[in-house]
Amino acid sequence: MRSRLLSTASDSSPLENIVQLGSAYVIVLEHSFYIFDKQRYLQDQRPAPSFYVALEQYMASQHAAVVREGVSAAVQAYEEAVATAAHAYEEAVKDFVYTYQGNSPAWMAKLLFERLQRKARATFECSQQREKETLCSQAKAELTKTILEITLNNRLPRP
Repeated sequence: MRSRLLSTASDSSPLENIVQLGSAYVIVLEHSFYIFDKQRYLQDQRPAPSFYVALEQYMASQHAAVVREGVSAAVQAYEEAVATAAHAYEEAVKDFVYTYQGNSPAWMAKLLFERLQRKARATFECSQQREKETLCSQAKAELTKTILEITLNNRLPRP
């Protein structure tokens, strides 16, 4: 299944491949259940494996392309948001370290002891790390929401 679904994907990130496979798997698995249920109801003597039938139908449908494009856009937006948060964190810490090492601002000069300066630096880095984690968590939540919408909006019709 993996090779069939990813055969059309090119230059995809590992995250994009995982999300693509997960979305496709949910869609195919749901549809295979309906095919199996229909075959059981009709009491077919030689039913075709419902999973493979559903996979063929999914690959032949326009839903596969829509899911692939939607997942690609969503993962790209997520990766950009995470990269932006990481860059902002690195810049803030770099600026703070530069400020701390040389051109101390007025509030920094008022700190009398090195211990307090180290504590202020650690507190600042911790707050910047929390901000980065918050931004990454928001991006992850948005990715999850988008992937869920894409998957639910592109289910195959019941047989």
